[in-house]
Amino acid sequence: MKKKVAVFTNGWNDEYLEFALEGIRRRASEDNVDIFIFLDYTSYDQTGGRLIGELKILELPKLEDYDGVLLLGNTLNNGGENAILREKILKAGVPSLCLEYKLDGLNCIRTENANGMVELMEHLITVHDVKDVFWIGGPSGNDDNDERYNAVADTLKKHGITFDPQNCFDGCWSYAIVEEQFPAVVSALPKLPDAFVCANDTMAMATCVALEKAGYKVPQDVIVTGYDNLMSGNYFSPILTSVDRGWNERSYQAMDKLIDLMNGTPDFGDLIYNSTLDLGESCGCSMNEEAIRLQREASRKTFLVPIERTIFDWHLIGMDDAIAHTKTLDDISDALGNFWVGNHSYEGDEFYVCLDQMYINSTEKDVPCHSAEYSKDIEVISGIRDGASVARHRIRSSMPVPYYDPESAETAMYLFVPLHSEAEGFGYFLIKNNAHVIRDFYLNSLVRHLSAGLERARQNIRLENLNKLLEEISVRDELTGLYNRMGYEKIVIPYLDELRQKKKRSVIMVADINRMKVINDKYGHLQGDTAIRIVANAIKTAVPKPWKAVRYGGDEYVIIGESGSSKDMEAVKEAILANVRKNSEDLLLPYKLSVSVGYVLIDPENNLKNEEYFRMADEAMYEMKQEAHKNG
Repeated sequence: MKKKVAVFTNGWNDEYLEFALEGIRRRASEDNVDIFIFLDYTSYDQTGGRLIGELKILELPKLEDYDGVLLLGNTLNNGGENAILREKILKAGVPSLCLEYKLDGLNCIRTENANGMVELMEHLITVHDVKDVFWIGGPSGNDDNDERYNAVADTLKKHGITFDPQNCFDGCWSYAIVEEQFPAVVSALPKLPDAFVCANDTMAMATCVALEKAGYKVPQDVIVTGYDNLMSGNYFSPILTSVDRGWNERSYQAMDKLIDLMNGTPDFGDLIYNSTLDLGESCGCSMNEEAIRLQREASRKTFLVPIERTIFDWHLIGMDDAIAHTKTLDDISDALGNFWVGNHSYEGDEFYVCLDQMYINSTEKDVPCHSAEYSKDIEVISGIRDGASVARHRIRSSMPVPYYDPESAETAMYLFVPLHSEAEGFGYFLIKNNAHVIRDFYLNSLVRHLSAGLERARQNIRLENLNKLLEEISVRDELTGLYNRMGYEKIVIPYLDELRQKKKRSVIMVADINRMKVINDKYGHLQGDTAIRIVANAIKTAVPKPWKAVRYGGDEYVIIGESGSSKDMEAVKEAILANVRKNSEDLLLPYKLSVSVGYVLIDPENNLKNEEYFRMADEAMYEMKQEAHKNG
């Protein structure tokens, strides 16, 4: 049986993931190990329900069912994932490794933060004569941020340069936060520093944009540097001077070490590799041949990306439209299946929408999907496999991959992303062998639209159920639960018409309580209501299920159904009479309760109107009622 490794990461780090997952895949394929990637989209500025909804994906895998666990730890601090997963790993006792982040009790492979940052600062000071530095960092208390900050401060101190700790801004690793808040910081500065040194490339690019909007040019007016050596930083203009961490190589090494641990090699503790300076234009250096190539590629992407994104937006709109008017779970399954059969180029060759049983239940009852854990049963509501739409079916959450083959000769990479509306967990979206969809946040847009569509569909289903309930209430008699006169007109008569159109033998049966006025006058209307309910229950018990029973008037009932022989109808009639007698005796009624029943069989070849047959059944009932009155 193949070995399985659970990988945990955050999807916002899309460029890092593309390198890291490729390195993991390469090493896993050498030993035919299957990779199960559990990915969330938490962020530092995300709180409350949405954070809870994203973090639920951490509860899907039972770690003891996996042969190894790999954390991409530098991505897992936004929502406290590292702390949550560390506790789970130690409890499960499964071989584990954390990449790029040190966690107590776990093996770790990481690129240290200081060497590359020291090289960068030495370059700025000795080549570009930088003396005045402004630091744009991640959250204080974060190890990566603090180590990079200390490398900056220590290198300045080594050269006798005073660093003002007030010249700092917490950008929380976020482009959005820096772009939004940093312009106010710049406008408040008495003068520009020589350099803005940023703790990652994302904030460095946001800083360049904010400075440009304020009328400053980089690097002519001020130097800006980053950290991580993102591909987008190489495509950016000016190309960022940054620090490289060797992501592809580190992830391959991490997977290699984890497989060793899975095969019984002892824990190795903490392995550290050096980061290195990667020069670009944003510090004032000239472009080399590789940089020129990347800039040309970036120019091409500048043209292609908006077009590709527009086409992708059309794809999302098509998915939204497909699911917008669904009114049942089967509608959702059919709508998504039909849509994806026509176009699934973004999702890949095999993928599934997997819904938690709590979501299924919440469509039937207006209850929230609030649970820390996934249900035992998962509903595969839609998906594509081998080019065809998959049938709706159930799987166990203990093996969350439909059609999983543990003996396959091909290494598989499965990607799990949560589906939710705020804190309400709907389930997960699963993609096989298509990690490229992470790039440029395509996956995030896809699951956000899918989650929103599922929420709309759920509201549609609830509204449809409510409409059906209201319609059912409107056609039901409140006292007996039988159909009322409106139900007779809207449901029962059309049912009879259908039987007649199909040339099926049918019956109209009429029942009426004997001496109902005496019961009401002598014993009161509460006893009268009891009598009406007893007869209604007797009818419900006696007639076949497809038949329709109506409380036609105060104490008069109409029953319509597909009939057999006269002997069969006599048996139904006698069953009603017997049920009334037994129920009356069981309840020790202070009066004698009886009912008269008459019926008429409808010949499928006869064209008499329904009203005429009804009159004939009513007359048959009155004949029995007259006999009942004669006999006291």
